[in-house]
Amino acid sequence: MNCRPANSWSSENSPIVSVITPVFNGETWLEEALDSALAQTFPSLEIIVVNDGSTDDSLAIARARARDDGRIRIIDQANAGLPTARNRAMKVARGAYLALLDADDAWLPDHLLLVMQAFERDPDLGLVHANIERVDADGALVDIPNRYWHEHTDVFEALALRHEHVSCPTAVFSRLALDTVGGFDPRFTGLGCEDRDLWLRIAARFRIGFLDQVTARYRFHSSSMSAASERMALARQMLVAKLAESARGARLVSQMEAMIDSDLGLGLSQQGLHLQAIAQQWQALNQCPTDRLIQRRLIGAVLAPCRALVPQYLPNTFRGRG
Repeated sequence: MNCRPANSWSSENSPIVSVITPVFNGETWLEEALDSALAQTFPSLEIIVVNDGSTDDSLAIARARARDDGRIRIIDQANAGLPTARNRAMKVARGAYLALLDADDAWLPDHLLLVMQAFERDPDLGLVHANIERVDADGALVDIPNRYWHEHTDVFEALALRHEHVSCPTAVFSRLALDTVGGFDPRFTGLGCEDRDLWLRIAARFRIGFLDQVTARYRFHSSSMSAASERMALARQMLVAKLAESARGARLVSQMEAMIDSDLGLGLSQQGLHLQAIAQQWQALNQCPTDRLIQRRLIGAVLAPCRALVPQYLPNTFRGRG
């Protein structure tokens, strides 16, 4: 692979990558997030922190780090929500590429270098992303998601049906893609799905590249957007309605609605509500009998109570085998 060394990406005039970091009462992990960006082996970057009406010490932390490193710029505004905060940062960003880094996440040191090497190999890509490791509030590893992007030939469909995901802290997209499809939709403020909505619009116009390796740490905690299941379900319904307005999205509506039910069933399984989970997955499968992911989830919901009991009775030798 013929890729540039890290020191050849330097730019005297303007940064190549603009890092977008909105923060609302994120004092706990903000410094870790900013330090992970400043420690990137890819040198040509700026970091735009949008303090979105924080009432804690987030702004003071950002200002202290900005005094130490001139690559950090700060926007201080009244609370307007995540999509608007990101849009405001992107409007003043100077980079040809934009990278998302929320205040509770962190990058591994080579994240931007690996992504920018992918863009160099294929300049027509609109977005490049990678895998994550999920960590808890204390930073302990929870898991590394399995990704199956190699199985999908239609990225738009995979995203619309939630068969696959673009992890936000790994997403880097071109200025051209942003200017072509527009920014985050503020109608999703406080609900979620504003990221998937943007990825779908990019996927409809550009190729998307996936790096099959972990480049970021995604923090999952009680106040994270992905933890609010009812709001996320509403956001997904809004996204289905929005996609239904396009010819490409309209043909996927019934499958997308089935996936909303399936996601609810998955959440019930995670709560240990096994009978409700089975019923929810069965309802989803009735809507879309050929969806293999829903089929696997229904089987998983049926087997879940057995898995909970098996470790109590099997010898240690057999415990944990998948």
